[in-house]
Amino acid sequence: MIQLIVTASIFSFISGFFGVNWSAVDEKIELEFPRVEFVSTAVLIQQYQDLDSGFPLIIDVREQDEFRVSHLQNALNLETADSVARLYEDKDTPIIVYCSVGYRSARVAEGLSQLGYTNVLNLHHSIFEWANKGYPMVNNDGETKKAHPFNRAWGALLDEPLRSYSIP
Repeated sequence: MIQLIVTASIFSFISGFFGVNWSAVDEKIELEFPRVEFVSTAVLIQQYQDLDSGFPLIIDVREQDEFRVSHLQNALNLETADSVARLYEDKDTPIIVYCSVGYRSARVAEGLSQLGYTNVLNLHHSIFEWANKGYPMVNNDGETKKAHPFNRAWGALLDEPLRSYSIP
């Protein structure tokens, strides 16, 4: 526990001093959730385009305000492993989880694995990379290019023209 607190403190200091970068995010996730497996945005967009590939369950674990700004098409907004488990009892269901950068979704992916789910992947770099690559996102008004930046520090990983705190 002390190691986790020290690691988080060091990460917070470095992030605040030097700015957040993808390498630091990857290291933090790998350190805290070493058993979580990933899927790339390139692979997931291919699955969206290839309807015959059998589509996984897409879970957005961000807060509702973030989800309302934008999300991946057909994504469900469920913030915890327990909330996913309550709705989907089949532990072999293919599931992809995502958040802003992959940290919160890694926590949910690990939680699902601990509950016995066998086919859970975390979207690498999550919706920020998805948005930065120009892949399609939606909200209640239809298609959008904007994504919620979560906060100022993490939002630095999202291209500035794509950032929006405004809920449609």
